[in-house]
Amino acid sequence: MDTIFSHKAFAEQLGGLPFELLADFERRAVEAYGVRRDDVPGYSGMPRRSVFIVDSRGVIRWTWERSQEEPLPDFDRVVAEARRVAGV
Repeated sequence: MDTIFSHKAFAEQLGGLPFELLADFERRAVEAYGVRRDDVPGYSGMPRRSVFIVDSRGVIRWTWERSQEEPLPDFDRVVAEARRVAGV
């Protein structure tokens, strides 16, 4: 839900990224992917922390959503799943 300007600054801080970041200021993707949160006062419509791996046809092939047991994704698993979906 951050702006394209904040995403650009973030990517520059990291020295660039090999993919684009989604700017969803109007919360359209948050709604479409079913990750909208309305339980945080002052932040209505913010997304639950989540990862979606989408194949070249636009099909969601793998997901992760934050839970109390797993507040951050296993980054090695995310990379492995992305490689599996990409056929690499």
